[in-house]
This record gives sequence, C-alpha cells and structure tokens, in this order.
Amino acid sequence: MSHCASTRVLSFAALVLIAACGHDGTGVKTVGGSTHVLLTDDPFPYDRLARVDLYVVSILASLTPDTGGVGGGNGENFVTLVEPNRRYDVLALQNGATAELGSVKLPAGAITAVRMIIDTDSSSITLKDGRVLTGASRPGIYWQSSAGRPVLNALVHEQLIVPDTGAVIVIDYDVGQAFIPVQVTDPTSTDSSFIFSPVLRAVDASRTGSIGGAVRAASGQPVADASITLYLGTPGTPENTWLGLGTGRTDSGGEFTLPYVIPSAHWETTAWKGASYFVAADSPAASGLGRAIVSAGAVEIQQRVDLGIIILVP
Repeated sequence: MSHCASTRVLSFAALVLIAACGHDGTGVKTVGGSTHVLLTDDPFPYDRLARVDLYVVSILASLTPDTGGVGGGNGENFVTLVEPNRRYDVLALQNGATAELGSVKLPAGAITAVRMIIDTDSSSITLKDGRVLTGASRPGIYWQSSAGRPVLNALVHEQLIVPDTGAVIVIDYDVGQAFIPVQVTDPTSTDSSFIFSPVLRAVDASRTGSIGGAVRAASGQPVADASITLYLGTPGTPENTWLGLGTGRTDSGGEFTLPYVIPSAHWETTAWKGASYFVAADSPAASGLGRAIVSAGAVEIQQRVDLGIIILVP
C-alpha cells in the first residue's frame, strides 16, 4: 500500500504529508525541510499475538557529541523531537510499514543518540484468544521497571545526518527481540507471560537498503507467520557465531520485507569486516514445516536484495 494513503499519519500533519508525499526508494515520506520521526517494527516471530500496543510518550535526541549530559548523565544534552503521547500497535508495523510520530525543524548537523520514553502502564499485548496482557495481569508483562515511564536508548550504528532539506529518522522497534517468552528463563512455566527487554535502533532511512522474498511450502502454498531473522556472519562459520540483527515475519501471502538494513559497507570498518547477510526462515509451530537459511550477500544504500522463494520442508 502506498504510504501516501496511510491512515497512520498523525492528524495534525496529514494534509501536508499527503500533499507532498513522495517515495525516496525506501517507502518512507520526506516533506520539505522538516525531519520526520517514524516508528517501524521487525515483527514478533510467533503467531499467537493479535496486537502489541506500545504507548510512546516522547522521542529525544542528542545533537552534541557528548550524550552523557552535564552532571552525571541525566540527559541535559537531549532535546525533545516529538511527543506523540499515544499508543501504536507495533506488531502491525511490519514489512516496511511505518507510523509517523511527528516532525520537527532541526538545524543542519548530526544526531548522535536517540531515546524513546514509553508508558508501561498504558502498554499491552493482546493474544489471539482475546486475553490482554499488562503489567498488572497474570499472565502478563514483566516490564522490569518500577518507573512506569522507562527511558529506552536506541542503538545508532552511524550518526544520523540532518541536512538543510530535512531527514527521515526511523525508530525500528523489534518486538521479536523486545518481548521474551517467560519459558526462556523458566522452562517449567506454562503461562503466556513475557519479559520486557527492549531492542530498538535509530536509522536514517535514506542511507539504508532492504531484503525481501517469499516463503513457501514444497507444495507451493504460501507460509504465513513464518519467523524471519536477519543475521550478519562470515560465510562458512557456524550460525551460533553470527550476529542477530533483527526479526520479521511473513504476511498472509508468505511475503516479507526486512527494511532499513544497514549497508554492508558500514561493517567494513568494524570487527565484522568481510561478513555477509543471511536470512533464516522458521515455520510456525503448528505448520509441521522446518527451517531454511539463505545468503543475502551484500546490501547497498537504496537497493533491495530479492531472495526469491524460500522453500520450507517438513
């Protein structure tokens, strides 16, 4: 679906965005000289969830090299970019879908760090059987925060450059890594609780690529709700030595897109020099199918790597 027709745009900006909406190769919006902050999600990789509602209070950023703040790291160098103060179903933000959190005029320069404040009391997970999990319910969500409004620090691989013409900053919130089934820490548990361990990153949408494909059974039937995991690793080395970068899932037609992938050139200046991208597809538990891992090779800015059809067999 074209993002020009998106109903997830905040109402105060909708008319401006629809009038000026243009695709820049990543499926996001660029408007005038404003810097727009979007929220997306690498979806949670199993099929018993109906919704994951995250209440976003505000997004903050540091525009100076020192992200610690004056006086013991209290964030004095952070400025508020946007204050949505509303819930977002981050499970629905998949395959490149985004929700606009707002826009702000910023001076040209670099954003060196990004933070997101959420309200855990107003956030929840809804299971497909209708149960709503919160911090107060059992089963529920173990938020591991007594503050109620924890400050979450986003991973920033590279500085986010803001030119005079504005930028599109994407907050990529990975539900599949941020909510851990309680059975991971307590294998004897039989309930549906989750432990909150936030995983999010901030990227400049114009400096990323994407990886996509489709998952099918040997019969040719599309596999919906397959778990997709993006890895970075050295070819020929064991999978347990690879770096897990994010998760996603297939849609009802078995299609998937992993958006906002850091270009391979970035890793050439790190300890992962010479590494390649790999994608693992895991079938839903009830399907009886297995797992497949395919090489995605290298990713370039504004380019999509098409993996074609990935076949899962029993």
